[in-house]
Amino acid sequence: MKKTFILISVMIFTGLFINNQKVLSQQLRGSSDIIVNPSERDKERQARITYLGQDEKSTQLMLSKHFSGESVSKSGNFSVDEGIRTLRISIQGSIRNDGSITITLYSPDDELFKELEIDNSADVHWSQVFTIKEDNYEYTGEWTYEIEADEAEGQYNLSITTH
Repeated sequence: MKKTFILISVMIFTGLFINNQKVLSQQLRGSSDIIVNPSERDKERQARITYLGQDEKSTQLMLSKHFSGESVSKSGNFSVDEGIRTLRISIQGSIRNDGSITITLYSPDDELFKELEIDNSADVHWSQVFTIKEDNYEYTGEWTYEIEADEAEGQYNLSITTH
């Protein structure tokens, strides 16, 4: 009788142990934090970060101004470095009165690239994206922007981004 009791007890404990082991195994498969040890998880994260930012230069220039009836004329420069593969330029603005804001962009060879007048006829949202090939230096170099406000009540945003 003792042998039977011990045999049944061992079978029950074995069954419970196998069942618990299956449940634990399923939980481990469902949670990558438990399966992947910290050093492997850190290596994967570092690989993703390196891949996303690898050899990538990025620059952004954002200019914005709210005018309340003034007339202003300003200019400035921004540079597009060699190795840049994408150039994005965007202009937005709106005017509430009869004034205007004119934004003019000149390419590195001093050619007129874009002239955009913002007045009260419509809100303006303009953008252009360029993919620059390795042997194309047309967009590389010093660009010039000019911003002229003529008795303007409104605002503008100029954004230039390179990657």
